[in-house]
Amino acid sequence: MGRPEASPDGAARALALVSAAVFLASSTWFSGTAVIPWLRAEWGLGEAQSAWLTIAVQLGFIAGTVLYAALNLADVFSARAVFGLSALLGATANLAFAWASSGLPAALAFRFLTGLTLAGVYPVGMKIVASWFKEGLGARLGVMVGALTLGTAAPYLIRAVAEPLGWRWVASIASLLAALGAGLVSLFVREGPHAKGRARFDPRAGFRLFRDERFRRNALGYFGHMWELYAVWSLITFYLAARLPSSPRDVPLLAFGVVAAGALGCALGGVASTKWGERNVALVALLVSGAACAVSGFAFAMPVPVLVAFLLVWGFFVVADSPQFSALAARYAPPEYVATALTVQNGVGFLVTVASLQLLPLAAAHVGWPWAFTLLAPGPFLGAWFMWRLPR
Repeated sequence: MGRPEASPDGAARALALVSAAVFLASSTWFSGTAVIPWLRAEWGLGEAQSAWLTIAVQLGFIAGTVLYAALNLADVFSARAVFGLSALLGATANLAFAWASSGLPAALAFRFLTGLTLAGVYPVGMKIVASWFKEGLGARLGVMVGALTLGTAAPYLIRAVAEPLGWRWVASIASLLAALGAGLVSLFVREGPHAKGRARFDPRAGFRLFRDERFRRNALGYFGHMWELYAVWSLITFYLAARLPSSPRDVPLLAFGVVAAGALGCALGGVASTKWGERNVALVALLVSGAACAVSGFAFAMPVPVLVAFLLVWGFFVVADSPQFSALAARYAPPEYVATALTVQNGVGFLVTVASLQLLPLAAAHVGWPWAFTLLAPGPFLGAWFMWRLPR
């Protein structure tokens, strides 16, 4: 393939291609979550059982991050090859979910495998982007994580548009997109001029990262952010359905809008980070999204147009800090183990999401969906405290 281009145009082209590939490949992430209404009717699932369709993906992602980090896969081997193969395997596992699942056990197994492969997409995509940019990484990762956000939201839009086709075809379309993403990176993307040489295999590299106080505080801030993020993204449909019982067809479109608003948050947050710094952008986003959690029960009673505006603002800020955490992790990690650092931080963060995804349906059974989301507020507020303690 030759040496990677070092020009600004080459870097911009790589960012655009990786972001497009991440958008396509991450469409499998919520393909099970988006079709929950069909599966609840077809398989007789309750709310707690339905939540496991998302939790299984998170657990798979966690297992994947342990595997990828322990083997230093994206640092020892070509990040481009790891991304392409992972995205293709994810498309295959998600396609199996669509056509080989006749009940919840099989569906959970295939969703777990899909999540496992995504550990080779999101963190590895960030490593490829980091190899092209030495400065302003927060802004560039804002673009990539914005693409991830749109990809995560995509199944809600696919469901709204392709509803007459049924849930199996909705999931299959997501697999097709993921396969296209695999081809895009494999054929057209190269690692950049700032990529370090292949690292030696070191199973303890992930543990040593947390000895650095800056990395540790940034990671703890990220964990607080993750307590909220995926609970909002995956369970917002229950909140909307409780508020709009007479308009069920509007729920997936509104959910898409809430999640997709985060793409704009990531992009504009990235631009802001070039002026105010990654730490400050993450701190503001955590405080705003934490406040949204705290008042979500009161917001539920507002007129629908006002509520929608509130949810769009929440969706904007709930993920705007995510690329900043990744940029800081890449900065504080040893250069030869950037992919391992990003994978470890992501893996532990997704472990946190499992707890919040289980907690909210249980809480909703007692206090109702309007007030269940208030239990997420401690996460971003605690994350803000750790970011406040991070050196400027």
